[in-house]
Formats: sequence, C-alpha cells, structure tokens
Amino acid sequence: MPDAITAFFAIWAETDADKRRATLTDVMAETFTYCDPNAPEMISDLEALNSYIGMFTQYAPGASAQEVRTSETKGHHRVTVAFRMADGKEQLGQYFVELDADGRATRMVGFAGLGEPE
Repeated sequence: MPDAITAFFAIWAETDADKRRATLTDVMAETFTYCDPNAPEMISDLEALNSYIGMFTQYAPGASAQEVRTSETKGHHRVTVAFRMADGKEQLGQYFVELDADGRATRMVGFAGLGEPE
C-alpha cells in the first residue's frame, strides 16, 4: 500500500494542526481534489483539507481512521477505511485514490459504506 495513503488516514487521529499540515504537505500533490459524503464541497486547498480533517478529531475525540484493505488497478487505488470511534463503534467507507509519479495523492473520493446492494 502506498505510504501516502497510510499517512493520510493516520492523521485523522492527529489533534495538532501543525502536524497534520506537515503530513498533508508530504502526501498531497500540489494540485489535488478531495471529497467525501460529509464534505460540504470539493476541497482543493491544503489548509481547507487540514481544517476539514481537524473537525473529525474535534467532533469525535479519540477516534481514528485506518485503512483495512487496499486494491490497485493500473495506478488507481481502492481503499477500505475503518473509522473507529472511542466507544468502539466503527463505520466503514471506501476511497478511490489517484497518485502522481511521486506517490502523492492527486484525487481522493470517499464513499460511506462498502457499496452493498440495498
């Protein structure tokens, strides 16, 4: 699994904005897009992404995000992520991630759940 993906989800538990920013600077390409079902709009600014991830630690103290499975097709990554709350509850989601030649994320699109048929 690419290091950028591992590092990106690890910072969802980081409460220090400067540490999150440093990691984001390393793992996100200079030009990127990020969206998920809870983001009010597409994010393409590092500070906005840092603030957005910071809301997770603010509203879910002690929670974490961790990739639990990754598959890859010709440079496109599908990542199953477990969002684990401090009380033990867990929600799974999936992200589709594209990386540049340097292994930095250029596009991340998150979905709630695993896409099970309704």
